[in-house]
Amino acid sequence: MHTVHPAIIIGSYNWDEDRLPRDEFSLRRAELDALMDAHGWKAILIHADAREHGDLAYYTNFIPRLRWAMALVPRHGEPRLLVSMSARDMPAMKLMTWIGDVRTGWDWAGGFDTWLAALQPEGEAALGTLGFDFISVDLYRAVERSLGNRIRFDDAAPFLPRERPLRPREMSLARDMGALAVAAAAIAAAWRDGKGNEAALLAGERAARAAAAQDVRTLVSLDGGRTLAPFAGRFEARTEPFLAYIAVKSAGFWAETFVALSSPLLLRAEAALDAALAALAPGAEAARVYAAAMASLAPLSLHPVLSGRVGRRIGFSLDEGGAIDAASAGRIEPGSLYALHVGAAGAIASAMVAVGKGGAEIL
Repeated sequence: MHTVHPAIIIGSYNWDEDRLPRDEFSLRRAELDALMDAHGWKAILIHADAREHGDLAYYTNFIPRLRWAMALVPRHGEPRLLVSMSARDMPAMKLMTWIGDVRTGWDWAGGFDTWLAALQPEGEAALGTLGFDFISVDLYRAVERSLGNRIRFDDAAPFLPRERPLRPREMSLARDMGALAVAAAAIAAAWRDGKGNEAALLAGERAARAAAAQDVRTLVSLDGGRTLAPFAGRFEARTEPFLAYIAVKSAGFWAETFVALSSPLLLRAEAALDAALAALAPGAEAARVYAAAMASLAPLSLHPVLSGRVGRRIGFSLDEGGAIDAASAGRIEPGSLYALHVGAAGAIASAMVAVGKGGAEIL
């Protein structure tokens, strides 16, 4: 779902080492070590910003709350983390990650020189990169200047697993969706209490943040559920039926739901969702899940905001791939978290589902 991310992220961002201990990150770093060995890279440079930071969050537990951050993970030696934030914020930022060397402050002319100096080889060498699809032109050029012409960039993303099953600790964190449930209930209660559409959605966002959510993204309809859009400042506007979308991030994992109220099409949307859930199973063809949902929804057309999909994998990013649509060639992967959503203009029903070896569980 395409939403507008906040200018400043103000959620709860401490590293819960009891639930995600340091050895979990040793397992994750082993993936990067194997890539570096296979491709001869001296290090992997991971970029992230406040909008998209799945790779950085996965390997370092750090999530940028403003602008950007970069992790330098060498094949040998300790990693470093460079954060685009004021020095005043650094004590709090260091609590988010297992990396000991966290720093800020640079100048565009040569701020990366010292940071990357240890990578300078005798001859030509390569450096793996992650998250560079979202890097700004100025930042990319600053890194290029520091590395000179002796190190080339190789995109490491194509060599990572497309579907990475969640380990037990990760699944335990992903299953914790209390903030999302609280937010959805608050939205419904506020709208039924006579609040405007945007005011009701704002009540849900407040509830999610009070429940220690790290981030919240929202959309709401002001035309009876035909379209959804970010806040427009029309807090008194109230339309019926009501349709809104809210995504909440906790412990690095995203969860999402649609809230649909007072629509005559809601029962049809729920029946189509039930058909998708019945077809969802480990190893099931994603296209068959889509077909089951659409057969139940017919003759209605899928809501345009869903972009032709009735679901996808979700996790450290809102979209982890694994789309469930008519063209899907993949299968439902065990150890994955899926967001399902089915409906037509006016009403969308949704569910968060954990897929294990024994089947699918609605969360």
